[in-house]
Amino acid sequence: MPLAAKLCCWLAGLQTLAVVGLEISILVIVLKYVENVFSSWSSDKCVAIYFMLLVIASLYGLFLVVGGILNGDTIQIIGFCVFNLFAMSLAIFRLFQVRTWLTNEVVVGDLVYDMVKQEMIASIAIIGGVTAAFGVLTYFVYHSFGWEIYKRVGADMKIRRMYINYRLLVLLLKMDFFVFVGFAVSYIILILKSSDPEFAITIALVPLTLLVLSLAFWGLQRESVWMMWTVVVLLCASSAYFVFKCARMYDPKQEAKYATQKPMMTYYTVVSLVVVACTLHQAATCLANFGCGLKERIEITRGKRSDMEQIQDYYVNAAGDRRMNLDG
Repeated sequence: MPLAAKLCCWLAGLQTLAVVGLEISILVIVLKYVENVFSSWSSDKCVAIYFMLLVIASLYGLFLVVGGILNGDTIQIIGFCVFNLFAMSLAIFRLFQVRTWLTNEVVVGDLVYDMVKQEMIASIAIIGGVTAAFGVLTYFVYHSFGWEIYKRVGADMKIRRMYINYRLLVLLLKMDFFVFVGFAVSYIILILKSSDPEFAITIALVPLTLLVLSLAFWGLQRESVWMMWTVVVLLCASSAYFVFKCARMYDPKQEAKYATQKPMMTYYTVVSLVVVACTLHQAATCLANFGCGLKERIEITRGKRSDMEQIQDYYVNAAGDRRMNLDG
């Protein structure tokens, strides 16, 4: 494994340990001095929901990095940098949201805020610093893993572009999972009550998300046109859902429900819409590439096909091993 790849794994692991440790410290301090964090279905749970999102984001980011390194996938490493920026933005929102909640609704709020302020700023600084370091390391990882892409898809630039679009859609589907589930959980805990009509619909969003993403992965790998068209339709429906949620937040009749959480939930909704739009674009791009040879090329490099002689970029040596034809 190249040195830059090892450094990426170590750096992502250290970030996860540091952020999780800081988040646990913040939650322990708040629980010690504030009694109503879990006592009601309300914005009092904002500390808990941010704790959950940032801890899971750190673990999910580590998953992206390790998976990208093991698969030689530079696109996933770059995706981690973008994902980390999103996690840092959540930490910044948390800094101001917690201050507003503690100072306005808790008797000893100013004291508690002063006790957790340094830890919250440290989380932001660590995530930002790691993201900047990854921006440099990604350059070296890209050059280290460039040969891996060549070995998988050969020198045909058309196939290489299709493969990059393929990997980008896989990355976006992984992003979708975190964003969709995070939105649903945040909305349920911070906004809705069990008596709200939207409560059951929002809960159903979690298994529906898993179903749609699984269908997308399955259809993409097998180049199934009907599966991908189904995914495209469902992604359009999810875009409409997020637009509806965003509009509902600014409905005067719903003002009391969203009063304290409107900035954060609006931001999360906009991010979700952007991710869905990018996924929709990539799904359409990959759908247009079906039947152009990418599936067969990937199957050959994975040993699922034996018709090596049909691909000019490959030959079989005397030992029976698959090798690249560099003369083509």
